[in-house]
Amino acid sequence: MDVEVAASQAEEKGDPSPPGGFQVYKRRWLVLGVVCLLNCSNATLWLSFAPVADKTAEHFRVSLDTVNWLSLVYLVISVPFGLVAIWMLDTLGLKCVVILCAWLNMVGSIVRELSVINALSLGSLNIVYLLVGQCLCAMAQPLIVFAPTKLAALWFPDHQRATANMIASMCK
Repeated sequence: MDVEVAASQAEEKGDPSPPGGFQVYKRRWLVLGVVCLLNCSNATLWLSFAPVADKTAEHFRVSLDTVNWLSLVYLVISVPFGLVAIWMLDTLGLKCVVILCAWLNMVGSIVRELSVINALSLGSLNIVYLLVGQCLCAMAQPLIVFAPTKLAALWFPDHQRATANMIASMCK
């Protein structure tokens, strides 16, 4: 009997330890879903100003070039922070990286939101707060973009790794 077929049958029967010694858990699909949602939310935060660039420039009283930096900051930050993300995945592990990504997305989103609340209007500093929030979200991007391969390698058996990696990577 093929090892992959035996692993599938063992998984269907609820046996967490299929032949070959690789233990799988049903919650791996939940973890995959979390990574997919983080990927989607981060991509949304990245590109949310592109369709409304002119309205954003008008609201903050800045040029379109300044608004374009809200997207470009992702590319600028991803290069140096990408190296940190690789180190963190290998050293601290997937759980720590996914949690940090979620926190960076959340805090960055809150800072972005605070920059547009009229009651907290701080004049020309609003665009600075918006950019700081965007930078926090940009730091989360390499963390979640590099996570699918680690997730697939650690949580999925050989015959499901390519599928898991594809699902998590396509959720951008």
